[in-house]
Amino acid sequence: MNKIIKLILWDFGGVLTKSPLEKFSKYEKKNNITPGTIIKINSFNKYDNAWAKLEKNLIDKKEFSALFLMEANNLNIKDKLDVNKILNCLNVELEPSMVDIFFKLKKKIPAACLTNNISKNILKNSNSPFDNFKVNFNYVFESCKLGLRKPEEAIYKYVLNFLKLSPEYILFIDDLGINLKPAKKLGFNTYKAVSAKETRVFLKHLLEQ
Repeated sequence: MNKIIKLILWDFGGVLTKSPLEKFSKYEKKNNITPGTIIKINSFNKYDNAWAKLEKNLIDKKEFSALFLMEANNLNIKDKLDVNKILNCLNVELEPSMVDIFFKLKKKIPAACLTNNISKNILKNSNSPFDNFKVNFNYVFESCKLGLRKPEEAIYKYVLNFLKLSPEYILFIDDLGINLKPAKKLGFNTYKAVSAKETRVFLKHLLEQ
C-alpha cells in the first residue's frame, strides 16, 4: 500500500449515497419546473444564500423558506416551489457499491467525513442514513455543527488543525469539483467521485493495492 495516504476524508451525500441532485431533477420534472431551477437558486451568491445559511445552522426552517423563495423571485423564477419537498430530496439512499469500497478501505486506512448537512432539529422527519452511518467514521465534520461549510476554505483549515495532519497525507473524495478546488489548493490529494467502478480503479492505482 502507498504509505503517503494516512487518512481518507469522505464526503457523504452524493458519494456514499445516491446523489440528491437526481432527486432535485425528478422533483422538477414531476412538477413541470424548469430543469436546473433548484441548482440555479443554490448556486447564486453561494457563500451567503439561504442554502448556505441553513447548512451552517444560521437560520431556522421558516427563515430558510422565506429567504429561499425570495432568492427564487429575485432570479425571476416564477415556478411554484414547495420548500418541504425540496428539503425532502436530501433523504437519499446509500450507494451499496461505494459503501463496499468504504468498508474495505477502512480496514487499512482511517476514515473521516466532511459533509455539508442540515441540523436534525430542522429536518425532524428526516430518514437520512447519515445518523446511522456516521459511527463508521473515525472523525466527523458537519457544517451544521461547525458553522462552516464547503467550499469555504476555513472548513478545510479547521479539519487540518483538528487532525494535526499535513494535507499531503489526506485523500479527500467528493462528488463536486467546487468542493475539491480549495482542498487541492491547500495541498490535499483530491478525487471527484463519479462512479464506484472508476473510484475503485483510481484507489487501486493510488494506494497500490
